[in-house]
Amino acid sequence: MFNSARIIGVVTGIIVGLIVALLVFRYVHRNKTLYTEYDEMQRQIRGEGYKYAFYTVLILEAVLCVLTMGMELPAEQHVIHFFVIFVGVTVQASYCIWKGAYIGQNTNLPRYIIIMAVASVINLAGAFMAWRSGELFVDGKFQSPAINLLCGLMFAVLGIVGLAKKASDREEEA
Repeated sequence: MFNSARIIGVVTGIIVGLIVALLVFRYVHRNKTLYTEYDEMQRQIRGEGYKYAFYTVLILEAVLCVLTMGMELPAEQHVIHFFVIFVGVTVQASYCIWKGAYIGQNTNLPRYIIIMAVASVINLAGAFMAWRSGELFVDGKFQSPAINLLCGLMFAVLGIVGLAKKASDREEEA
């Protein structure tokens, strides 16, 4: 079913999200640029992270192709594809965090952590409000607000990976 208002709303949300992301990039960088600076080792590790994320997304999409042939999944199609995207991002970012290649040379880490925590809380709050109003799960399927839940969980998982990495580094130093 074609719902032009819904499509316009999603496209507008994506555009606003990209503009906010650009502003956030400028805010978290010490030199106020849009680009994060990485050293050679970080670039290599990030490349490996992208490779693992690519194969993760490829495998998940192949599994979804097979699953959708024989059964109906408990989420709207766009929610399922956002899930795959978030898993890919989580794989890439987690790998880079664990290998010490996630935070760039010009990144203000305290600002970055605050922004990621706020993004996680805002997304989880949006999902909670949708759940309370009965819009998160309708007719046995997760609806669009589940994307907020997935995004909030992704940021939370990345925060946990970051804390685990920090604890591991402390343990190695001791």
